[in-house]
Amino acid sequence: MKKLDKFGLCLEEYTSNKNNAQVYYNRAIGKSPEMEVSKALAKIVKRIIKKDYRILDVGCACGHYYRSLKKEIKNNFYYTGIDPYKIFLDKAKLAWMNEKNVNFKKGNIFDLPLDNNEFDIVVCNNVLLHLPSIEKPLRELIRVTKRTTILRTVVYDVSYKVQLVYNSKWWKGTNIEPVNEFDKMGNPNSFSYFNIHSFDYLKALINKINPKLKIKFIKDSFFSKAKIQNSLKKEKRPLATRIMNGEQFSGCLMQPHYFVIITK
Repeated sequence: MKKLDKFGLCLEEYTSNKNNAQVYYNRAIGKSPEMEVSKALAKIVKRIIKKDYRILDVGCACGHYYRSLKKEIKNNFYYTGIDPYKIFLDKAKLAWMNEKNVNFKKGNIFDLPLDNNEFDIVVCNNVLLHLPSIEKPLRELIRVTKRTTILRTVVYDVSYKVQLVYNSKWWKGTNIEPVNEFDKMGNPNSFSYFNIHSFDYLKALINKINPKLKIKFIKDSFFSKAKIQNSLKKEKRPLATRIMNGEQFSGCLMQPHYFVIITK
């Protein structure tokens, strides 16, 4: 089994893959269309943002969400992206090198190198579902937020812990052959998490962190099915989001994605 890092993560080929970095970079510079989720997020942020607010994007990749935020929000604001992977940050800095209100930092969601209440709005999209545990990350996100935290993840009536197992036949970023997908104990040799968290768990966990926080779930239904399918065809990524039965389908997950709005 591949070595886990200190946060319990497999050193994920999925997250740090070069092809993913290029896909996100193309979205950031406008070579590829905006993500439907980034457009939806920008509309949510637009409702609450005020002039000179500071926005933190945790798990920012190449800063492609900033493209939608900049397009939708007319007030002046400051954007900071944070990500643990240098491959993404290098391309992010290249994409946004001429933006004076934008900067990027290297950091991990389990231990953010930031001060308490440093940002007015903190956003974290499609990250929690890939983590082995989410209590510490949630504490960190809430800690650095002055006003509102916005999460986007997969939420359902019950929770599931799912591991996506890689082999070199379908995923070029790994050297694990199909016969070695699992070790003798049945543990995957190369994987990333694709978890589902229940409404009850998320509400209870957030309440445990701070019972005074207000929580709102908004189903992500703000997307064009045709545009998602078009991106699927053009990007040709094995795990690209697709539409099935009217819902967004990520990997093996066909449960609704939600924006979770947490307000102090």
